[in-house]
Amino acid sequence: MNFFDELSFSYLEYKINNSYTNRLLKYGNSPEGLFWKNSFTQIHRFELIITALNRYYNLKKFTICDIGCGYGKLFEFLTDKLNKSTFQYQGCDLNGKLIDHCTKRFMNKNCKFYKNSLPKGIVDFSVMSGTFNLSVTDDIKIWEKYILKNLTNIWKRTNKIMTFNLLHQNEKKINQGLYYTNKNWIKNTCEQRFGQTEIIFSSILPDDILVIVKT
Repeated sequence: MNFFDELSFSYLEYKINNSYTNRLLKYGNSPEGLFWKNSFTQIHRFELIITALNRYYNLKKFTICDIGCGYGKLFEFLTDKLNKSTFQYQGCDLNGKLIDHCTKRFMNKNCKFYKNSLPKGIVDFSVMSGTFNLSVTDDIKIWEKYILKNLTNIWKRTNKIMTFNLLHQNEKKINQGLYYTNKNWIKNTCEQRFGQTEIIFSSILPDDILVIVKT
């Protein structure tokens, strides 16, 4: 990675942080505050992720890092959905206000929150739900470099599965601040750089794909 890329990535993270701070001031800790359409689409994405993980591993005891954790909705979901499981949860986010909120709200021994963009130590599962959909640049090459830089660093700290969702269309593009990948491109890229990769579709969210990368 060259100096220009490092500078570009730092500026992107600055803009991401500001975008979410301004959005939170307007909508508070809600799906809309994190640029989600509504709680239904947010929860459906969580359902797809947990169903996929459960297909490969018995989710009784595991460690998980939620990168781009927002206000901690995935932790809430896991606690309700997997109430008989024993899991250690990490939530990471670039926005300090969100991390402060989660730290105060979830006083629980099996969850920790960090102002960071990758897991602390090695975890079984690394999860990113909606983390890379909102693009703060119109330069698709820079945004894709930024995504792949993050995925590369996260993969190094993932023991079993790295999973993330993206918007997709036939042609890669950034439209009205949203990044759309091409499903074949992201699958091939992940297989070349990381490991065996599967793409999961949902009829409920036809513009979404869930990418599963296995060690």
